[in-house]
Amino acid sequence: MRFVDTNILLYAVRRAAEEPRKKRRALELLDATDLALSVQVLQEFYWQATRPTRPWNLTYQEAVALPEA
Repeated sequence: MRFVDTNILLYAVRRAAEEPRKKRRALELLDATDLALSVQVLQEFYWQATRPTRPWNLTYQEAVALPEA
């Protein structure tokens, strides 16, 4: 089992085009079936991804819809 950190989740949803290699790798990692997440990582991801000062922030609706995507 592999533990996923917040940064992997953030790279996977990042809209900026400056680091496409990191986004690709994050998506590859998240496609695995042997992953583990903690509530703390999910909370930190939500806070960081929806932060208004982030240029590519997600809306509340986008963030909560991610498990469905």
